[in-house]
Amino acid sequence: MQEKKLDENKDLLEYIAKNCEMGKSAIKQLFPVIQNETFKRLIESQYREYDEIYDLAAKALKARGEDVAGVNPAAKFSSYMMIRMNAGKAASDEEMAKLMFKGSSTGIAEITKHLNHLPAAQQETRDLAGRLLAFEQRNIEELKPYL
Repeated sequence: MQEKKLDENKDLLEYIAKNCEMGKSAIKQLFPVIQNETFKRLIESQYREYDEIYDLAAKALKARGEDVAGVNPAAKFSSYMMIRMNAGKAASDEEMAKLMFKGSSTGIAEITKHLNHLPAAQQETRDLAGRLLAFEQRNIEELKPYL
């Protein structure tokens, strides 16, 4: 049972890190074309939270002697292409908010699935996953005015 708990803990921490990495990557691509200063501050705030949660997951993995596995390059490229096609230089705040909304919606579904399928993960890791879930839910609420 202890081995299963450690494996599930690692799997959940890796997912948390990957989710945050994807969020940060998307924001980096969108940020240069955001015109609205209020929207820009919101996206900056979201970036900082993704970065903080990522750092916590990475530190927890390293404390267990694990490396942080990065996002699959094909997944990152697919995300990059989708963002480029949907949020070019003339993209509106609404279009960018819609992309971020979709990303957070996917994040909510995935983190919920991981929490449900990895019940043996340590409580500290489950709490970090819960923080990520609450953050993604808050993102959706904060993005609604821009849709």
